[in-house]
Amino acid sequence: MAKHRTTMPEDLVGKCHVVIHTAATAAGAAGAIPLPFADALPIGATQIAMIISLGEVFDLTIGRSMAESIAGLGLATTTGRFVVSNLLKVVNPPFGSVVAAATALAITESLGWMLADDFYRISVGEKPEKIAKAMGDAYNHFNKIKKVKKVNRNG
Repeated sequence: MAKHRTTMPEDLVGKCHVVIHTAATAAGAAGAIPLPFADALPIGATQIAMIISLGEVFDLTIGRSMAESIAGLGLATTTGRFVVSNLLKVVNPPFGSVVAAATALAITESLGWMLADDFYRISVGEKPEKIAKAMGDAYNHFNKIKKVKKVNRNG
């Protein structure tokens, strides 16, 4: 488990353990599917369900579209790992499935604890750290694309 910067009460940590470990296990099982890229939908659905469930732990209403956005931000930072682990399924199916399962489990676990920490911050009236940074990075990325398109249209 990642070390929390905030001091979360033990009852909330216990509830988070159940939600996160259940989702990570399900994502790992989906990652073990031997067909390349067949695991993307079940892993994504598992992570979305985990995000919504973590919101409930902290009495935060997280709608499906918000959960999809948060999961998408997490996916953007891990796409390379996902692609490599799935390409290994083509080259060496048994080894690739093990690597993909471990990758899906680790990414889901990390995402879960990162969000648990930020959701706890939100629930006690503090500003989230990781979600805000990820959204800021995404905003800056799309702003750069927008500027490039504007220059290309004018040039």
